[in-house]
Amino acid sequence: MSLGVDVQECETKVYIGIKATDYEHPPVKGVVRGEIYIGGYIIEKISEDKSKVTYISCVDLKGSIPQMVQNQLSANQGEVAGRVESAMKKAGL
Repeated sequence: MSLGVDVQECETKVYIGIKATDYEHPPVKGVVRGEIYIGGYIIEKISEDKSKVTYISCVDLKGSIPQMVQNQLSANQGEVAGRVESAMKKAGL
């Protein structure tokens, strides 16, 4: 999957928008593929050594997803914040 990424900065906030632009694997008959319309982060500077990260998304799961699976996906979102931090450090932000 390719991602389109847009980063906007202002005095105390960084906005990172992410949109899937295409997929590595073609659709499979009989398999439902959800769609992430847009997702992103708002990173707010709280102090010199502290930031607040808010994740937002608009998703169509295109079907019924068991609660156990939804819970696991939600639990993994915390790991994403760590990856965002690493990417920002690499970019010198």
